[in-house]
Amino acid sequence: MKLRVRQPYGPETISRAMATFSTIDRRLADAVQGLHDHLWHAPRKDETVLLRRIEQSAVALDRYVRGRGAISSGVRPLTRRFQKVPGGADLFEFLTVVSSLAGAIETHRRKPKEAAHRCSRAVVSLSIHLASAADRFDLVEAFEGGTSDFLGFTSALADVLEQKGVVRAGEFKRVANSVYDIHALWDDRGSKDGHQVAAVAAIGSMAYAATLFLAALRELGRYQEVPYGRLVPAMRRLLDRLGAHP
Repeated sequence: MKLRVRQPYGPETISRAMATFSTIDRRLADAVQGLHDHLWHAPRKDETVLLRRIEQSAVALDRYVRGRGAISSGVRPLTRRFQKVPGGADLFEFLTVVSSLAGAIETHRRKPKEAAHRCSRAVVSLSIHLASAADRFDLVEAFEGGTSDFLGFTSALADVLEQKGVVRAGEFKRVANSVYDIHALWDDRGSKDGHQVAAVAAIGSMAYAATLFLAALRELGRYQEVPYGRLVPAMRRLLDRLGAHP
């Protein structure tokens, strides 16, 4: 008689446990884009469904990278007691940084240019968030409308932040510009080793830019312990993976 082996988990749990990074990454990217659209474009009727997708994707990423709850604990309190203002933008930024850093680390050996691109998009998002926190939406509109390039945007932003008492505004500008330029000035003719070094530089600098971002939020009076109190621990767990084999 053939014995049936009982599985200790249900099919859904098994599927999550076996999910590849690309699957988790794609689902989280879709959920974060959905959150972006919900906050700033067209509000969704299925907000509860969207928030459930965000939480499930964050938990899956946390498990995959062995984040020990650093990622999920920054997301759950906001998805379960969701408020568009002020929590929505903070949740979006937390997820953007974490997912961008995780994706860059996962791909920096095989696709270093893609890793640099993900870091570049993250520092752009951080800069836009700081401009909004400083109530300078005109800077964001000029950049997104194409009347200002990124260097002009961050230079104007640094001036505004310094006037508002952000001590390391200039340092944030330099670090963000460095990450942005690594991708913008990418030389496809370079060596494989050189490309990987550039990708690692972008990864480290992007994470540092995020720590400067947190300091700026504190000085602007816009820092929220949830989720930002979990951002540095989450980034630290992710950076531990840089030395791991794919």
